Amino acid sequence: MQRHRVVVLAAIATIGLAQGLGAAAQDSEEPAGITARVHGTFLDKAGGLGVLSGDMTVLRFEVRRNTVTAVGRILGTLADGQGGVLGSVDQELALPVGNVGSTCNQLRMDLAAADADVLGTAVHFDDEVAGLDSRDGTNPKALDVLCAAGELLRGTPSPEGLAHALDAVAVAVRKPRS
Repeated sequence: MQRHRVVVLAAIATIGLAQGLGAAAQDSEEPAGITARVHGTFLDKAGGLGVLSGDMTVLRFEVRRNTVTAVGRILGTLADGQGGVLGSVDQELALPVGNVGSTCNQLRMDLAAADADVLGTAVHFDDEVAGLDSRDGTNPKALDVLCAAGELLRGTPSPEGLAHALDAVAVAVRKPRS
């Protein structure tokens, strides 16, 4: 069991290093977004515990089965239980949203655990936290829509109303700064 943990931790470290190098190469002026670090596990072909580690940027919010759902793009790596990389992940992922909080400067929400097909593999994603700080960078972004979302949350919004308010934030933070 200890050897298994070491292998899984080594795979996570390898994935993290690969993602860090890719992030350093990206343009630092890329617009901010609602983001979350995502982790998933799966049973690999050898019966070991494989891992998926990546970053999710929320693109939009929808209501699915009467639940607000964050739909985003996940970029990461899938590795088997021995630490072997099975492939790079770049695909859409939908996770249910709960416990949303917003001020005029920050947005925070819980993303519920869910199962999804990733590169032909059934992956179980853990509970995560997504968020945004509008004060990142020199000019705050999305203040109006963040304040509106915070005001809406003082009441008991419908799933549709909440999804609409959160979607407005997602759209506003993706716009390039002028």
